[in-house]
Amino acid sequence: MEALVVGAGIVGLNVALALSEAGWAVTLVDCGNRRGLAVAMVNPVRGRRGSVVPEAGAALPLAAQVYGRFLPLHRGLWRPLEAEVEPKWRRKLERSAVAHAWREGGVWLPEAFWVEARALRARMAAGLPRIRGRAVAWGPTRVRLAGGRVLRADRVVWAAGAEGAALAGVGGRFSAGSQLLVAERFPTARARGVYAAGPAIGGSYLPHSERYAPHVTRYGEIVWMLERARELLGFTPKPVGMWAGVRWRTDGAYLFEQNGGWVIGGFGSTAYLLAPLYARRLAERLGG
Repeated sequence: MEALVVGAGIVGLNVALALSEAGWAVTLVDCGNRRGLAVAMVNPVRGRRGSVVPEAGAALPLAAQVYGRFLPLHRGLWRPLEAEVEPKWRRKLERSAVAHAWREGGVWLPEAFWVEARALRARMAAGLPRIRGRAVAWGPTRVRLAGGRVLRADRVVWAAGAEGAALAGVGGRFSAGSQLLVAERFPTARARGVYAAGPAIGGSYLPHSERYAPHVTRYGEIVWMLERARELLGFTPKPVGMWAGVRWRTDGAYLFEQNGGWVIGGFGSTAYLLAPLYARRLAERLGG
């Protein structure tokens, strides 16, 4: 059985990997126009109030298992906590399956990790057949590229991220944001307002929109991230580069059928955490 996976970001790569392991002959359809996120922070607890990502208990060890096959993982996340929010964090974490340890001034998440995202994606893609081109239309067994070329397979999986979601009209919300690359390096991740992990400070989140538009980092985003980084670190790191992109989020419907094929995505900033879990669920549904 042959499958076309449209999109070569972290979601598409996880789908290609899971289908290949299930016995499918997989070809990626890759527009190849973005470098993508530089550092991925795989964190099961989000926001100021300590919201635990649904299914984090299953998703986090699987993500570590998958990504650890390709690169070393930098484990552990220190989260300083303000006194007024600590009770909320305690209640939520004690009810969850997320490993944690309370320390003076905050909480330690030993199973959270960061990874060099660009190197990870390159290694996951190594050896996978790939067709360069921008998909503009698709159905259960075919994909049409800009320029008119038509590709065919037994199954098509649409994993084309925010831009692809807008093209396919699958709904959801779009949130633009940026990540700063800095001269300093933070071997152990920490987070409050922003995270500092490896050579990166992340990240800004602009208001949600129901329409997709490409994003270019704004000056105000840089100022905001550097101010939050100073609060977290006690000094202002030196920016040397940036990533700008758009996150696509649905309300939990991360895997669904459309046009007779399958759409996977809508994870927003939890894509690196949840993609391995949902890619395997897709492989189970498709069978061999």
